[in-house]
Amino acid sequence: MDQAFSPKQASVFVTGGSGLVGAHLLSDLAGKGKKIRALKRKHSDLSTVKKVFGYYHKDPGQAWADVEWVDGNLNSPDFLRKALRGVEVVYHSAAMVSFDPKDRLKLFDINVGGTDLIASLSLRGGVRKFCFVSSSASLGKPEGVSGYINEDTPWVTTDDLSDYAVSKYEAEQRVWQIAGQGLETVVINPVIVIGPGDWSRSSSRLIQAVWNGFPFYSSGSNAFVDVRDVAKAAVSLTESHIHGERFIVSAENLPYKRLFDLIADNLNRRRPAIKVPGFMGEFAWRADWVASKLSGKPPQITKATVASAAKQYHFSNEKIRSQLNMDFIPLERSIEETCRRFLEDRYSPS
Repeated sequence: MDQAFSPKQASVFVTGGSGLVGAHLLSDLAGKGKKIRALKRKHSDLSTVKKVFGYYHKDPGQAWADVEWVDGNLNSPDFLRKALRGVEVVYHSAAMVSFDPKDRLKLFDINVGGTDLIASLSLRGGVRKFCFVSSSASLGKPEGVSGYINEDTPWVTTDDLSDYAVSKYEAEQRVWQIAGQGLETVVINPVIVIGPGDWSRSSSRLIQAVWNGFPFYSSGSNAFVDVRDVAKAAVSLTESHIHGERFIVSAENLPYKRLFDLIADNLNRRRPAIKVPGFMGEFAWRADWVASKLSGKPPQITKATVASAAKQYHFSNEKIRSQLNMDFIPLERSIEETCRRFLEDRYSPS
């Protein structure tokens, strides 16, 4: 049976609305009174999205009523043509995140093929503006351990890149090709996102891991940003005159050890105290690969994640600060508030 669409005209179409960034993006748009159509899979659990609406709206039910959820997938041209009818603005935040080599073909099918299709159909369907929520994984990385990564850092394909990173890079290249044909486009490249959501998924698992007593930390560093700032950046850029540009969305650069310590302190848990040396990481991903083969479950540690955790990544947010005059939520405050949400959810009577 074909998906039934609401007779009401939706001005905004959002993909990935059940994810961490997508849920906050939907909440922001609903707060602006937008009429929104949001893509979900048929059996998606929307309880986390409803919880996010409850965080930020005095009348969550009213805000929720502004969202029309439609079941479909990014690789169906017929579905997307219908979903895009009458739509002026598209926020494409849906993506598959996996570091399991077995998922390579599916990753590229969804992240590259799905992105190519929705951008192409947005161009043909007369969409006024297209916002692609990409990733810092799609940015070029400088040689060595020093130097700041910005929007113009050249991409270099190396053996230690994850399939996820390559898929996001290729997806972004498709978007720019279609933008060159006349689709007004902005791309955001969020770093590691901190915020409340499904504690078993995405970067929210960091909170759960520390709560469960995860004892290890790596020598690396990375950049982090509050999910509210990611949603704010996406909406602000899309509603601006800016197009044809990409923007790193990052609040602060921080060693992983400092991040884990902040989380532990706010959860009243023991700080991770065991530094993982390089050789141990190499052993761990190989051992986990063997274990995954025996159990049939996806590996939790991969060669790519071990390589990334040991590197010193520093990202520049100068471009978005200057062009949007944007101030970011301090990371310590972001972690404090996210941990508070985690504890509230954990001890909630419901």
